[in-house]
Amino acid sequence: MVDVYLKNSIQQYRAILDHADHLDVLLSQGDPERLCEYTVRLHELQEEAGLNDRELLAEVARDSTHWQVHPLFRERMQLLEQIVEMNHLLLPRVRGMMAVTTAELTQLKEGRAAVSGYHQVPARSKKSIRGVG
Repeated sequence: MVDVYLKNSIQQYRAILDHADHLDVLLSQGDPERLCEYTVRLHELQEEAGLNDRELLAEVARDSTHWQVHPLFRERMQLLEQIVEMNHLLLPRVRGMMAVTTAELTQLKEGRAAVSGYHQVPARSKKSIRGVG
């Protein structure tokens, strides 16, 4: 049964890696709708992998020394290492983009506050202060 869980886990982590390959292009395009769709799908893939991994890790825990040398378990660990490495490479870029977006939003908010601070003074009527005469 553990072999089935391992094969599923490998398949799921490969799907996560394949999906993550699209992130670089999406970040360069800056399309918020597509990034949102990407994120939703990534969460779905991670949830599926997490459910399978709970079952897998429960089985592996019974005889962890045996399974840690198993070729499928090692392949799974390599995929996990690739995901961690990719996260380390992409995370600074994502954080940088978020910082730029936050700065732009702050500038827009400050600009809106500055513009709303301007009041148009109503025109005064042209009555003469001095009397006629």
